[in-house]
Amino acid sequence: MAISPARLAANRTNALRSTGPRTLEGKARSSLNAVTHGLRARQPLLADESIDEYEALAAALVEQLTPETAVEELLVDEVTSLAWRLRRAARVETALFTIALPQPVLDTLSRSGETDVAVGVAFSTHAASFATLSKYEALLANRLRRTLSDLERLREVRESTATTTLVVIDGDT
Repeated sequence: MAISPARLAANRTNALRSTGPRTLEGKARSSLNAVTHGLRARQPLLADESIDEYEALAAALVEQLTPETAVEELLVDEVTSLAWRLRRAARVETALFTIALPQPVLDTLSRSGETDVAVGVAFSTHAASFATLSKYEALLANRLRRTLSDLERLREVRESTATTTLVVIDGDT
């Protein structure tokens, strides 16, 4: 559908006035506008998460995976980010159960020993959310496995080239 010249002129005028956030704080806040669950966020750490816990995870993974090259360091950073997001997915799942079952209902079902019913109610009332969460968990887990596999292959190549030596005798190979 074609737009009228008057509407086009009005849109252009409005666009000139709409410049978005101007301060660093405003820009940082608006950069999170699209974050809903944080499982695919650009930044691995969300505002309410502990940087100390993230750095502790990163340090533990660096110690365990011992990267020796810049590329290996990048892969270990990716492993850290993916592992952190998988932890977040577990917290999201817990939150979904909390949202799905009001405390009085949960208490009644727990007292009667019907915890399986509670889980069923949670799934039935929030099936789409659980399905979405499951999809993101699977994607993250697959990416984590692939990244670890890439790191392993890279090390194998590095180690095999380190053990392969070329002997030169009098200019002949």
